[in-house]
Formats: sequence, structure tokens, C-alpha cells
Amino acid sequence: MNRGQINKSRMYFATNMVLEKYSSLTAGFPEFIEAHERFKSKLSAIDENRQVQEADNTGLTLKKTGIRQNIVRQILQFSAALQAYATVTKDLVLKNKATYSNTDLIRAADPVLYDIGHLLLSLATPLRNELQRFFVNQKEYDELVENLNQFKLAIPQKRVATGTSKVSTGNIGQMFETIDLLLKQELDVLMLPFQFTNLNFYQEYKNARLIIGYNGGRSSAVVEEPATP
Repeated sequence: MNRGQINKSRMYFATNMVLEKYSSLTAGFPEFIEAHERFKSKLSAIDENRQVQEADNTGLTLKKTGIRQNIVRQILQFSAALQAYATVTKDLVLKNKATYSNTDLIRAADPVLYDIGHLLLSLATPLRNELQRFFVNQKEYDELVENLNQFKLAIPQKRVATGTSKVSTGNIGQMFETIDLLLKQELDVLMLPFQFTNLNFYQEYKNARLIIGYNGGRSSAVVEEPATP
């Protein structure tokens, strides 16, 4: 949520606390109770969407970063072995295909890095026996295959998590609009009679409906308040 939404959500929850505190006074008004229940359900929906929006995707990022670092190191090892073999056999075509620097790999986008890994794996597979003398054995093949598989799965996971967060951001915005209408068109109006029967309730409700701006200090501004007759 942005700062404005955070400040407004504080107003929502403060308003709900006042309504809960004086619920005995509204018990005889089924329309008021029904509107209050809808208000509470929308607050719960905001909280759920906020949790999704603010979910920490760091774990996914760290996992993918770790796999990526392993793949870069393994590609460099395969590249070194293939270049050494190509130099011994004077195979310039293979040498050109297998030559990658650390900078090339670090700058490569995730799908490109994945493709490079598979390219070197395909170049090295027919030369398994020959590359053993350059320290690429079955263990190195198995590790590269496993890391490439994990890397492929990790890429869309982060995208899905980010996409879910964007959806929740949109949901929160729509929910705020709905709650504003509910407050202004129903609860604020239903509260009007209470200024004549229970001024404390009405005044506390009006105070709760103030939006307090928390931005480098506390300052209040009456952005919304119940209508007065």
C-alpha cells in the first residue's frame, strides 16, 4: 500500500473500533448492523490482500540467485575444458562456440544464461571421455543438469509471485473505493441520528473518521467526516 492508503486504512480501523465499542447502541438497527458487517468484511479483505502484496519474495530471489551463481561457475568450468580441448585439437570452431567470459555470463538475462548452459552441455556431452583430462567428470555433468533444471523452475516462480502482488495491489485500490462509498453513503448517514441521542458515540465516530497524515510527523486533516444536517 502507498502512504495515502496506509493513512486511510488507519482511519478505517479506528472507525471500526468505535462501532464495535458502541455496538450495543446499534443492536436495534438491523440495517446498521448489516452495513457494519459489510464494512468489517471489506476490512478483512484489505488485510488479506495487503499480506499478499507485502509478502516477502526475497526467498525466491535468493534461491534463484544462488542457482544462477552455481551455473555461472559451472559454465566457466565447461568453457575452460572445451577451450583447452579445442586448443589441443586445433578445433577453432569449437573454441569460438565455447568461449564465454565471466562478464558475459553475469550480464546475460536469465533465459540467455539458461540457453548458454545447455549449449555448453550439448558441446561437452559427445566429448565426455576427452574432457576428463581437463577436470570435467560425471559429477560436473550431473551438477550442471540439476542446476539448469532448478534454474528453469525458479525463473517463473518469481514472475508468478510478482504478478500476484500486482493483482493484490489492484484489489486493494478497488476495495478502498468500495469502502469509501459504504462509509459516505450508508454508515455516515445512519450515524446522523446518534448526535441527538448519544453525542459521545457520534463525536467519537466523527473523530475516528479523520484521516491522520503520518509523514515526517503527525498532522491531521479532515479529509472525510460524516455529513451534518
